[in-house]
Amino acid sequence: MTASLVRLPATAPLTDIIAALDADGAAIAEDFLAPEQLESLNADFDRIVGRLAPGVRNPTMAVMEEFYGGSTVRFDGLPGKSAAFVEIMQSPMLTGLADHYLLPHCLDYLFNTGQFIEIRPGETAQRLHRDEDAWRFGPLVAEGPRAQLEVEAMVALSDFTAANGATQVVPGSHLWPADREPEPEEILQAEMPAGSALLYLGSTVHGGGANRTAAEARRGMFVGYVVGWLRTEENMFLTVPLDQVRGFPRRVQEVLGYKAHRAIGVVDVGDPGAVLTRQAPGAVRVQRSNKSL
Repeated sequence: MTASLVRLPATAPLTDIIAALDADGAAIAEDFLAPEQLESLNADFDRIVGRLAPGVRNPTMAVMEEFYGGSTVRFDGLPGKSAAFVEIMQSPMLTGLADHYLLPHCLDYLFNTGQFIEIRPGETAQRLHRDEDAWRFGPLVAEGPRAQLEVEAMVALSDFTAANGATQVVPGSHLWPADREPEPEEILQAEMPAGSALLYLGSTVHGGGANRTAAEARRGMFVGYVVGWLRTEENMFLTVPLDQVRGFPRRVQEVLGYKAHRAIGVVDVGDPGAVLTRQAPGAVRVQRSNKSL
């Protein structure tokens, strides 16, 4: 097992980053954000986070309340909340990794989810997991090495320390059988300054750390891409307003779902991008009814 996470400058060749991810399943990119991007992101999110209480507001099931944390503030829909975030979605590093790991297994990939995650004092460590487990109900998780479904980044918007909840990660776990559990000494923490990013694969075991400080919040931002034939974790059509999507670059529109994956994701049996410029032909207005179906 790697004794420490590989650290690379954001200017490192993509081949070096890929080599680190191939070997360990995770690596830290230093200075991933420019100082002005870090400032803009925090300013945009400051306007939102103060209005939200910790915990899951509308849990899909009881187990998710514990998984997401009772002392952690989360929200998604980040492309519609921050112009700086739309810039980060188009990072050559992230899209280059998505091209490398995902395009061999799909026609195109999708933006999976963007989440603001602020771990506050008193939060316990998150259950260690693989993000690809979100699709474990299908024949996707096999034994041993397999095709990658996701590439992701946890971006530090504040300093990540062992005490305030730096992400736990298990180097090499992307090569393990699905039922292999890590030993305590195999678990590292991604300590890094604000502006850095933990890059990792969807098959790498990881989880949010415990915040043992008295008054220090750990603020991070999750960014991820997934093969285009899977349903994304976040429903972009509801979290990002359509009027805002119309103003995004074409490539951003595509990875938000306004592009079909052959016959998947179509609108009117055709290109979903058409709804960005005109009403889909044949649209029918549905009248409300009080009758039960």
